[in-house]
Amino acid sequence: MSKRRVTWFVLADGSRARFVTRDPQGQAYAIVEEHESPEAHMPTHELVSDRPGRVRESANAAHHGIEPRHDAHRAQKDSFVQQVASRLNAAAAAGAFDELVLYVAPRALAPLKAALDDATRGKIKGEFPKDLTKIPLAERPRHFAEIG
Repeated sequence: MSKRRVTWFVLADGSRARFVTRDPQGQAYAIVEEHESPEAHMPTHELVSDRPGRVRESANAAHHGIEPRHDAHRAQKDSFVQQVASRLNAAAAAGAFDELVLYVAPRALAPLKAALDDATRGKIKGEFPKDLTKIPLAERPRHFAEIG
């Protein structure tokens, strides 16, 4: 008797991720893991340590604030995507799944794929630039039907 192929559906955006799989009978879906970034919903003043720097105008006595080079929320989301990729790489190395289907928000899909190692990337069966993280679990199977 052959081993049942395990498929993980990855539902992610820049602040939350859920790994979902079918139950052994193939009737329902169950959440394998959930990850959420508490920092993604924090106001900017809580993410950065101090006020922006100031510069003095050379022509007169005016002072201007300097815009930060990086958006703190964007950096936090990028960091979260890296953490999700690390978790998927570890799960793939442990043999937790055979196939991977990505339903990832369009802005996070490319960074997530880039952060996956070659072995994990080779298990990708399908990828969809969609954010399904807020859809109730009961409604997700009709979106998963795209894979077949």
